[in-house]
Amino acid sequence: MSETEKKILATFEEVLPKLTESEKERLLYFGEGMAFKSEQQHEDKKSA
Repeated sequence: MSETEKKILATFEEVLPKLTESEKERLLYFGEGMAFKSEQQHEDKKSA
């Protein structure tokens, strides 16, 4: 795991308990959207 990935996880570990359920849901939707977009880009590169 890279240092950047470790910083990302540490930040979320600190912030997550402070978020409301609504904020957590928005963050989850955002993360799922990023994962979907990343997978699409990966698939596009494989087929190009």
